[in-house]
Amino acid sequence: MSKQDYSKELTEAISKVSQEFPNENVSNMLKFVASAETDYGRYNPETAYSYGPFQIDPIRYYDIAQNPNRVNKERIEKANKFLRTELGNEDFDISKLAVYNPETQDYVQDSRNLEALRNPLVGATLTRLALMQDRNPIPGNIDEMATYYLKDFWRPAVQTEEKRQDAIRKFNMYNPNAFEDNMVDNTMMSNNILNNAFK
Repeated sequence: MSKQDYSKELTEAISKVSQEFPNENVSNMLKFVASAETDYGRYNPETAYSYGPFQIDPIRYYDIAQNPNRVNKERIEKANKFLRTELGNEDFDISKLAVYNPETQDYVQDSRNLEALRNPLVGATLTRLALMQDRNPIPGNIDEMATYYLKDFWRPAVQTEEKRQDAIRKFNMYNPNAFEDNMVDNTMMSNNILNNAFK
């Protein structure tokens, strides 16, 4: 298999996840991570070490969905309810996509649900759950997003200024209208909160 383009599915996934788990700037942060990790969903899933457009590795997956010291069970259940509906699978469980072995810091062989781990909607949901584990606000401008991605949130193995600039370049290239779209998303989120308050 060669490099595939999942950008359309990724855009739809980010939109759905941002609506299901709203927060100011969440859509742009999800776009930033996917842009930096896989050229916004343009990658070869067969040769990638990690999974999906967000490149979620075994340690990060365990931390997001299985680590008893970090997992918020209510959020996992909300994610499951959302994904069961979206994927049409009433048995789907985001916390059971793979068995993590802490000794090898990898998945137990043959325990991975590759279809789910590579799914853009599942990846966006896992990344959103990771963002919710951090109590810091999601940054709203490109420089702060790059710093947050490199140093505070995703912390890729390479944390150079070159990597930072490349991540910014990719975000701007693949998401030229991101900040205008984010203003619309934030306005809609505020309206939904107000409407729900009066129900």
